[in-house]
Amino acid sequence: MRRLACLALALTTLSATPGCAAPDPLYVRQADPGARTIQPVAPPRDGVPSDAMEVRVLRAHNAERARVGAAPLIWDEGLEREARVWAQHLLDTDSFAHDPAPHGHGENLWTGWGDRRWTPEEMVGEWIAEKAQYRHGTFPAVSRTGDWTAVGHYTQLVWSGTTHVGCAVVRRGDRSVLNCRYNPPGNIDGLRAY
Repeated sequence: MRRLACLALALTTLSATPGCAAPDPLYVRQADPGARTIQPVAPPRDGVPSDAMEVRVLRAHNAERARVGAAPLIWDEGLEREARVWAQHLLDTDSFAHDPAPHGHGENLWTGWGDRRWTPEEMVGEWIAEKAQYRHGTFPAVSRTGDWTAVGHYTQLVWSGTTHVGCAVVRRGDRSVLNCRYNPPGNIDGLRAY
């Protein structure tokens, strides 16, 4: 079976597979006037995921958050719409990159190819697997490797300051894309994930 899974983390393009470009990482810096500005967003609209796949994605997030003592995420329909639009764009353009206008939200991306259907638990599980390299500390010093991008999906997923999430799974042919948006975003310099 042919398999390729690329991962991208909040506000960054990151590859876990050779052949996927990875520019310099960006992240939010607390109290740094030269850092990326988080634009105000409309208040979240609480709702429920639009289909069974997204329900399972939310459950996978909240199960890991419970393991570390972080409050469960609340589903946000607006974030789901944003995630769906961008995930569909990635399929339509046969590309894999972060949304250049993430509306002030955090973003995790996953994509996979192959002759099988990926489960939501497997997709989110790729982000959770980064926990093996996680070192509890002040961001960005949170990775045993010395490179926070090795755990950036995981830290966004469990970030205690994040309260809302919206995700979309889209498929075409043998490719699947999962895009999750987080509000407020995580991976903030000078803070702990949980």
